[in-house]
Formats: sequence, C-alpha cells, structure tokens
Amino acid sequence: MTAAAPVAALFDSASSGVVVAIVAAAIYLTVLYVAVAFWVVRDARRRSESFVFAAFAGIMGLGLPFLGLLIYLVVRPPRTLDEERALILEEQALTEEDLVERPATRPCPSCGRDIEPDFVICPYCRTQFARRCGACGKWLRLGWHVCPYCAEEVGVQSFSRPGRAASS
Repeated sequence: MTAAAPVAALFDSASSGVVVAIVAAAIYLTVLYVAVAFWVVRDARRRSESFVFAAFAGIMGLGLPFLGLLIYLVVRPPRTLDEERALILEEQALTEEDLVERPATRPCPSCGRDIEPDFVICPYCRTQFARRCGACGKWLRLGWHVCPYCAEEVGVQSFSRPGRAASS
C-alpha cells in the first residue's frame, strides 16, 4: 500500500461527504477571515491618516479572527476622511457671508449708465430710486405707503393730473 492509499480510502468511505463539507467550510472561513482582515485595514486607512491606527486595525483583524472586526467597529472613527473634508467645506460655505459677490455697479433703469447698488438717485439722469422717511430717517422704496421701521404713514406721490386728489 502506498501513502496515498489511506487518503483514497478516506474519500471512498461513507464519511467522505462529511470530510468534503469540513474542508469546504474551512476554506470558506479562511477566505472570509482574510477578506475581513483586508476590509478592516482598508477601512482604517479611509478613516484615519495615521499609519499606526491602520497597523493596529490590521493586527486586530488578523490576530483576533472575527472578534477583531467587532472591536474595530466599536473603536473606528465615525466618518471617513472624505466625509470629514466634505463637512468642513460645507461649513465653510455656510459661514461665508458673501457666497456670490455682488456686482460693483448696476445699470440705472432710466438711462442705463452704471451706478453703485446703494445709490438712491442716479447722478446722471436724476431718477430717484428711494426716499427717506420723515419720522425715522430710514430709506424707503418709492411705492411704499407706510414706513416698515416706524409705522409712519408716508403716502405715495401721485402720478395723476394736477388738480385731482391722490386716491388712497
């Protein structure tokens, strides 16, 4: 009898199905174990710039089969580095006062020349854009009937013919 005969006898016997199942399960668990360890190291590198943390995670993943994964899931940082960078950019965008720069000038609706946005009268054609409230001194738009700052009735300039009273 050769050395291969006992192995062949083992597969020829009635328990050969059990042996094949055990070998298949062992191979499956080994591949799963290596895949979990690889995932732990890869995830640690995505969540931290520290090489020491990634090495520690790899040792836990390889040294403690499957238990290392559970420990890593508890101690890992909650967000990836990409998520952290995106949150920082989002916070910066929300805290900036002027997201879109206002133009330095705007055209006058009457003459079309460039004027500053906060002008209340065009210096070229003298078109009035706003007026002051007599009570509080704040600037009001021309069509407003009441000052929204002090509730003073300011009235509206009439565009009707002279001699007719302005309707309210």
